[in-house]
Amino acid sequence: MKTKFKIAFFLGLGLYLYILTNFSYVSVYYTYVALPTLAMLGLFGFGSFKSSKSTAQMIFWFTLIIWIVTLFFVSYTGVYLSYIAVPILLISGLVFLILSNKRLKNRE
Repeated sequence: MKTKFKIAFFLGLGLYLYILTNFSYVSVYYTYVALPTLAMLGLFGFGSFKSSKSTAQMIFWFTLIIWIVTLFFVSYTGVYLSYIAVPILLISGLVFLILSNKRLKNRE
C-alpha cells in the first residue's frame, strides 16, 4: 500500500514541477491543491505512524520545501498560499518540537 502512495507522490511532484517550470502562466489553484495533496501523499507513503515525531518532521520538511519551490517559480501566489502552508508548518512543527522535548526530558 505504501508503494502506491510513494508512486502517487512522485508522479504528483513531477507533474507539479513540470507545471511550475514549463507554463508561462501558472494558476495559484494548482498550488492550493498540490501543497496539501503532496504533504498527505508523502505522509502516507513515507511516514511511519509508529513514530509521531518523525511523521510530523517529514510533513514539515515536505511542506516547507514545496512552499519555497513554489514561491521561487511562481510570480504571483497570493496570500492564500500562506493560508494553506503556514498552518501545516505550524502544526507539524509544534508536534515535532513537543515530541522532541518530551523525549529529551525522558532521557534525563
